[in-house]
Amino acid sequence: MHLSEAQTRQDLIDSQLAKAGWSTISRSLIEEFYIKSGFETREDRAQYSSKGEFADYVLLDKTNKPLAIVEAKKTSRDALAGKRQASDYADLIKQKFGFDPFIFLTNGNEIQFWDRVNYP
Repeated sequence: MHLSEAQTRQDLIDSQLAKAGWSTISRSLIEEFYIKSGFETREDRAQYSSKGEFADYVLLDKTNKPLAIVEAKKTSRDALAGKRQASDYADLIKQKFGFDPFIFLTNGNEIQFWDRVNYP
């Protein structure tokens, strides 16, 4: 059975992240993290007149800085299909915070870790 990206996130990825200890309740996880020149959540989107980008998930460290990006695709797509998109998000985070975040690519069935610094 193939799930849409939204269903994949809801039915598979959200629970996998929760089992690994990442949650919106503990504020260690942000869903639909708004990325432009500033870094805001979806609720702050109205203040921007131009389009921005939304990373599916951003995992935060204990100081609330982005530690990792999780790029989600629907179950029928290859998890690696989000590589370019995640790289673009990582570039913006690097500009803002001065370091490359970890990148995870998933379709709910498989999870790929991409170390773009050492293995571009």
